[in-house]
Amino acid sequence: MKGFFQIFSVSFFAVLLWGCSNGGDVELGSLSEITFNAKHLSRGVLNQTTIDNGEGRVYVCGVQNNSTKIFNNVAITRDAATGKWFPSTKRNWVEGSNYSFHAYAYSTNSGLTIDSSKDGLEISVQQPTSYNEDAMIDYLLSHSFKVADGAMKPIVQLYLEHAMSLVEIYVVRGNMFDARLIKMTFENIYTQGSMKCTSQATANSGNRNVWEVSPSGDNDVVYTFEPTTSAVIGDKRENTEARMMIMCLPQQLTANTQLTIEYEVNEKVTPESPDNFVLHKEVFQLYNYQPVNYQSGHRIVYTATVDSGVNLEGVVAAWKDVDYIEGTVLPEID
Repeated sequence: MKGFFQIFSVSFFAVLLWGCSNGGDVELGSLSEITFNAKHLSRGVLNQTTIDNGEGRVYVCGVQNNSTKIFNNVAITRDAATGKWFPSTKRNWVEGSNYSFHAYAYSTNSGLTIDSSKDGLEISVQQPTSYNEDAMIDYLLSHSFKVADGAMKPIVQLYLEHAMSLVEIYVVRGNMFDARLIKMTFENIYTQGSMKCTSQATANSGNRNVWEVSPSGDNDVVYTFEPTTSAVIGDKRENTEARMMIMCLPQQLTANTQLTIEYEVNEKVTPESPDNFVLHKEVFQLYNYQPVNYQSGHRIVYTATVDSGVNLEGVVAAWKDVDYIEGTVLPEID
């Protein structure tokens, strides 16, 4: 396995730990048709609403008696009346047969190649080479759902987890009059590589999907957010316009990976004095870190605070393959 970097205990999602809860319990369906329920319990380009609305197609793979593919990368859609998911061509449960199902979804196939022979378990990714949130690939893979006897007619619960990692960066202000973001850059990262699911968890097992990641190309891509009009820096994350969301290929950080924030602070002496915006620039070095393996469902949130001394107080810490960040701040874990 090549070295790679787990970009966040992404919660990012929180996966943050993304979609790690399997809910539980086998729910029996009332129909003879094989019925699905697709759930995604975390944030990202693909969230539960976009999946329910069909903006991110969900594809299911199903095998009967360990040999016959009854669903081979077949799209399923949600029925608004019942809330359940079905393929356009339905199949019935067969008593005495054993089944195994899993599914995957993606936000865009521009830059994404799925090895169809592997049922979506191996992918190649080319994230955009310039910062564009709308073009970033979000790929999700479910746990495996096994049915010992088709006579049970359970609803097949497909719990989808993110394979990508998410970085969210927020700039907030401390005790000052006004502050506005001029430019933010996140530089020297890989945007291209392949991902292979080496261990697919079984639903309700408490385990996670595990990925082997092989970045390719050069880790010299720079993502720059430079608003056309000055982005107001709020006093809280939820009301700041100074933010970036980056969907990343999990990778190893290098000594050149860094975050740069350029911002202006109104340094007027009193509220009644004329505006006096002064430009500041802060650079945060991100440290080399290489995890042992990468499990689905991670995101880390970085928050930089412009304090009353007109300094940027960084709470950016080395990424870890744990559910929290050691240092001055804990990430938000959804």
